[in-house]
Amino acid sequence: MCAANISHLPTKITAKDHEKQYPDVLYKFGGKLLGKICNIVVEHKRKSTIDKHFATAKHVRRMTETHGGCSKTRQITVTQAAASRSIASSEKIKICEDWVATCTAVNIPLSKSDHPALRKFLREKVVNGGAIPGFHQLQEHYLGAVYLKEKEQLKTHLAKKPVAVIFDETPDIEGRCVLNILIARLEKDDSGIILAYLADTVFLEEEPL
Repeated sequence: MCAANISHLPTKITAKDHEKQYPDVLYKFGGKLLGKICNIVVEHKRKSTIDKHFATAKHVRRMTETHGGCSKTRQITVTQAAASRSIASSEKIKICEDWVATCTAVNIPLSKSDHPALRKFLREKVVNGGAIPGFHQLQEHYLGAVYLKEKEQLKTHLAKKPVAVIFDETPDIEGRCVLNILIARLEKDDSGIILAYLADTVFLEEEPL
């Protein structure tokens, strides 16, 4: 046999073999080997030919564009996820503080938040109402913040306005003598009445007999 007719190509190497070797960048289609990034047919019988293809400017450019895009997309996704969590957290804080402020404004004990009928109403009828926790969490995590906000709003409302200070002595439910100190702004509100605000409560000690 003439040496010129002997093929030096490794005939047992198939496109499928290289597809397994480079699963992220090469794939077999119709007996041919193609690049996933550039979609160019690659001669698969010589590994050196495949290596040269990987080094071509077109392949490098497409790899950069694709992986760079994926990286940016992933970064955007991570950023959006973080933003979504932040928004969800802010909305939860808002609905909880709004609920505490509403209950205290109309003299509804926060403990009523644990009532099954009220919990059902909050979940089904109030936007984000399902995020409102039970009484103990409302008291521990949100009541203090609502109090400070209301206090600052009251300071702004009464600032540089004529006010009356009212002292009201009364027994509490346990029979203790309580002094309530109220402040009333000497101007009628939009409903035509003068509102008094509780500034402080002092428990008076009984004098010895």
